[in-house]
Amino acid sequence: MAEYQIILLPKRDYYIWVAAARDYVLRYHANLTSDADVAGRHMYPHQVITIADSPQAYGRDIAAWYRHNYPEARLDIIEAATPPDLQNILGTRLSSGDRFGGAGKSFQLLWPTDYLKITQSFGVNQDLYRRWGLPGHEGLDIRAPLRSGVYACAVGTVYRVHDGGGDHPYGVHVRLRHQDGYRTIYAHLYRPLVAVGQHVEAGEQIGLANSSGNSTGSHLHLTLKKEGASAAGLTAFPYDVVDPTPFLQFPEDETQLPGRAITVNWEHERCLVGVHGRADGPLLEPDFPVIRDTHMEAVKMLSNAPPENIDRLRAINENIFILVRLFAGFRDRTVSSADFVSWVEADVEQLYRAGVRYYEVHNEPNLQIEGWQHSWQDGAQFAGWFLEVVERMKGRFPEALFGYPGLSPGADISGQRMDSWAFLQQSEPAAMSADWMGCHCYWVSDADMLRPGGGQVYAEYRRRYPEKLLFITEFSNPSSETSPRAKGQQYVEYYRRLREVSGVGAAFSFVISASANFPHEVWRSEDGCVSEIVTLVGRRAF
Repeated sequence: MAEYQIILLPKRDYYIWVAAARDYVLRYHANLTSDADVAGRHMYPHQVITIADSPQAYGRDIAAWYRHNYPEARLDIIEAATPPDLQNILGTRLSSGDRFGGAGKSFQLLWPTDYLKITQSFGVNQDLYRRWGLPGHEGLDIRAPLRSGVYACAVGTVYRVHDGGGDHPYGVHVRLRHQDGYRTIYAHLYRPLVAVGQHVEAGEQIGLANSSGNSTGSHLHLTLKKEGASAAGLTAFPYDVVDPTPFLQFPEDETQLPGRAITVNWEHERCLVGVHGRADGPLLEPDFPVIRDTHMEAVKMLSNAPPENIDRLRAINENIFILVRLFAGFRDRTVSSADFVSWVEADVEQLYRAGVRYYEVHNEPNLQIEGWQHSWQDGAQFAGWFLEVVERMKGRFPEALFGYPGLSPGADISGQRMDSWAFLQQSEPAAMSADWMGCHCYWVSDADMLRPGGGQVYAEYRRRYPEKLLFITEFSNPSSETSPRAKGQQYVEYYRRLREVSGVGAAFSFVISASANFPHEVWRSEDGCVSEIVTLVGRRAF
């Protein structure tokens, strides 16, 4: 993302290079470093690394090094032999308002899907592709769920449409011829929508995505070729294959995607300020003054809450938004979809009659205590369970909107948690069919609140599912080292940043109260003490 830009400069004469980049940095607030690893780790994998590529400056092919060590980072390479060269190039970008210099290229590639996510970069996985005589992955894999749109990257003419016969590794695919000897290939399609000889415009839909050919999941594989590139030594790849990344125009957000300006319908038209209700049961009398004093716009509750809780909330704020988590105990037992529905449907019936329509189906299913390794072994099995639950519930509550639950964010922890992104990928059929998406965001410091793996986890969900309404169904700073005052300041800033984020319906801070556990997160304790979080959130100016 553009806001995560960092500029890598040569160590030799570093401050002269810094001076050359000064005006550009002041305009775009980019970070600076001379350490390649620092640039690689900075907001990875969502950053843009602008490289001042001076001869011998880094003692290696720096672009190849990044593709090997940080394959998902987006590279913006500037060939600048000296600081004045860099200053001139950045000055041209400034004067034209062209932050990454794309407009000055004679050939450009528009983004070819409706999903702003590269799943496999060019040149990676050398060991895997060596068996086919390639030095690495010969294109870009871009997120494209089953039967989603695939679009022409540039003006051109269709010169081949392959039906996938003969076990071609690209399966069903389309090839286009462009200006200056460039050609593009769009592979693993479900269906082509063009014919040989047809002229296409940049951004015109040419097919539907799938996983045909040598593929393990629905996506678009994009290959770029430049006639004569291999013979001229312009690429290390055979067959004139070149890296499409420098030519690709990255959309700033979902409104710039090619197929449509994706809009998410949300009646409130902004991200609501919310709090998660009591952690382990219905709201209690001391909880309601906290909700009143913080001017809450949204509350998340458990499905065992009585309708009287809803009446009390609406007495505080007649327009309050209520989201309910379908709640049942999973610890150390197998829970079938039928069991789950039988346990929650009576509670849901009361809430449904009271007008509640948004329901989160379970919670953190990638945790062992929430069903992983007992009720399901992986994300794929959870997807089947989720779809069965929703099918049963929709039959009884046709106006209800059922959401994919927030996952416990983070990597594998043996015997406790499955990696959240791997689980999400495996359970994609559930995510794609859900009426909305939930996610959880946790952090332990001001800086962590702004990191992709901390408070910004939601941004990756928006990239993967731009057409889905997203709720941050839990967020907090659980650290015992952070004071309640600092947490309150962080929460106000977090709410403020989310206020106008497209596609995010509400953010629910965890947690208003609990009978036990969560001592560093509760907004009011069982002994009657109210956290300074409440005071600060209540004083917010929005």
